[in-house]
Amino acid sequence: MAMQQIGAINVSQTSYKRAREIVENKPQGVKKSADEVLESLRKMMPGWTISTTSADWTAGVRNIEIDRDVLERMAEDPEAMVRIKALILDLEEAVPVLEEWKRENKGQSLTFGFDLAANGQVQAIALLRTLWGEEVRTTFDLPAERNTWSAIIQDKLNALSQGQVENVEGQRSWLA
Repeated sequence: MAMQQIGAINVSQTSYKRAREIVENKPQGVKKSADEVLESLRKMMPGWTISTTSADWTAGVRNIEIDRDVLERMAEDPEAMVRIKALILDLEEAVPVLEEWKRENKGQSLTFGFDLAANGQVQAIALLRTLWGEEVRTTFDLPAERNTWSAIIQDKLNALSQGQVENVEGQRSWLA
């Protein structure tokens, strides 16, 4: 898969080209507000919950929290708009792995999302609720040696389901 480097993160050429087309096909010279940018991202990614807080996330695997500073940067800078939209479009690549994991682990409830921080870094967050009601959470970045989210997500979800991470209270969790 051909990749395009955006800062410290690689995205697929397909996502980058699609983001570039979306931005270039919009009327130029009309400045958007951060709220309008957020709404345009929601239209671009139907089926995703995109908000400025993870408190708005829905159960499932299509959640994105985006820092308001990022939205404002996108509103002011067309190149930032292209870069961030490419990052967001690239997250779609992770959905099949997440949905397959959910199918294979029916007894566990998974809420999964991505956090796009003010510094432009993307972090993945998985919250698992077991059959026993225990909540286990893990947060991770995409390591430089990985080109896609799929491989690292599969590894992290396997560790999460095996209790190799700490629960939300910071205690080691050992699931059956």
